[in-house]
Amino acid sequence: MADVTMPPGALSFQEQLDLMIDDIDRSIAGKYVFTLRDLLENPDDYAETSDIDKEIDKLKGDVNAYFDDMISGASEQVAKYKDDAMKSTRLAEKFEGVLKDKVKSAKKPFVSPFYFVRKEDEDEVIFIDNYDTAYEALVDELLKSTMFVVNASIEVDTFKMGRWVFVGENKNMGISIFFPVNPVGVLELAKDQLATALDGVKLDLEASGKTRA
Repeated sequence: MADVTMPPGALSFQEQLDLMIDDIDRSIAGKYVFTLRDLLENPDDYAETSDIDKEIDKLKGDVNAYFDDMISGASEQVAKYKDDAMKSTRLAEKFEGVLKDKVKSAKKPFVSPFYFVRKEDEDEVIFIDNYDTAYEALVDELLKSTMFVVNASIEVDTFKMGRWVFVGENKNMGISIFFPVNPVGVLELAKDQLATALDGVKLDLEASGKTRA
């Protein structure tokens, strides 16, 4: 499923996670007989390593410390994120006000469902980060071939991620307000995912009886 919070060309979460794993491996170089990446991708290669369960626990501690340091040093990034998120929210509210008026004039339904399922990879999505009257003309054109408009906006903390889908008979068109990625949110998610993955490796090796003292 496409990540509609980021425009094409931006790094996906998985790509960011891969970069973090590489950075962690550089920070622990020579400390273990394995790298974090190789342990995650080829755990059976280390099944006969002495005290592998304890080594995994130590590695998990190093991984957590890496992310704790990153999070504690991200105060400036968080401040910028909040500022950019507020700008995105204001733009979303302004754009939605104009959109509602135009939808009403075109006598098309504007719906805000509890949940909306669609094949996002097949949609054509336009990302905007500023207001321009040219977008009003674009909305007018889209409405000509639209059956109804879905408000797919999402509340993120106290902010608004503006997204609207123009549902056509054969194809959907979307307009999304570019919304910044919370740097701490990404770091916390990556920390949790790697901790879970390491716990999984440890449990799998223990369950198969491959760990040894």
